[in-house]
Amino acid sequence: MNSPSPNPDPSAPSGQVSPSPSALEGRTADILTSELRAGAIAYVRNLVAAEEAVSRGQFNVAKISRAAAHSQRTLAMNATRLLQLGPDATTLFNEVIAELQAGQASYEDIEPGPDESALANRLQEAAVVRQQLLEILERSIESLRYNSDVLESDVNLYLRGCYRCGNIMEGRPELCDVCGALPTEFEAFGPYYSGTPEHLGQLQPESMARILEASPGQLAAAILTVDDQVLCRKPSPDEWSAKEIVGHMIETHDLFREIAREVLTATGLPDVSKPVPPWKTHEGKGYEEMPAAELVERFEHASSRSLALVQSLTPGQWQLKGFAYGSIRTMVDLGTWLTNHDPAHLAQIQQLCRGT
Repeated sequence: MNSPSPNPDPSAPSGQVSPSPSALEGRTADILTSELRAGAIAYVRNLVAAEEAVSRGQFNVAKISRAAAHSQRTLAMNATRLLQLGPDATTLFNEVIAELQAGQASYEDIEPGPDESALANRLQEAAVVRQQLLEILERSIESLRYNSDVLESDVNLYLRGCYRCGNIMEGRPELCDVCGALPTEFEAFGPYYSGTPEHLGQLQPESMARILEASPGQLAAAILTVDDQVLCRKPSPDEWSAKEIVGHMIETHDLFREIAREVLTATGLPDVSKPVPPWKTHEGKGYEEMPAAELVERFEHASSRSLALVQSLTPGQWQLKGFAYGSIRTMVDLGTWLTNHDPAHLAQIQQLCRGT
């Protein structure tokens, strides 16, 4: 679900970026690359223009600038998807590190004058923001050397991003440790996907149904012929075995239907958050002791019930909302969360069963 970051190109004019090698070639790739470059720059430019327009009282100018930013960002993202720019996580993180280091090297050439204290303070803040993100990325890369995903013992379960200075913090800080901003200025990044402001990876109901129909067969193919010792093996004490992952998937289907029922029957905006986090609902229920065939049967039952619910919803019902885990979620968000969840964990199970 991560969108690839463009690579810095030292030969490009200031402010331009150069994407990774593309599967497309020739004039088509050139046109899409031009759209990517223009859109990436225009998105930021238009948002800053909107901010400045608000300060001048030009609220309609700000509205149009924000709309243009939205459109140009989407065009740039679609061009990137067509170019098939999708490095693996380690490659992506190394690219971001290179970009941060290049940015810091360029900023070090700026020498604020004696009357430019605000500029000097912003430059100092930017240096700290880059360094703290670098440390998180380096820990992530090291964790990926030995694991299929970044362990939460290596990078905190929750990240917070400061809108004022761009600082990324781990845990639940009370203030930004770079600029002092309050938590109301933070964006939260949690260990599960249900929706983002950019609608990353969002699925339509037809796609959700196809994924739900396919998942039981994929699980059966992954685990039914695998030795029970392999299915019970944990990569580390803090990580789940294949059986525990299946239990988590079953419980997530049950949780989705419970939350969906509350959203569909509520008056107003219900708070559908649960006291037990979604990644703990399988604990203590004996999934580790169940034979593979029983796990497949239970998952097929849970998935088929979720599929029936998804197929029954009307266009109006997909628009209904609930407040879940700190954000307002539509039924589309919740359905996307569920149906992105299964393939991700199936990939984990397949890796565990292969011993990778």
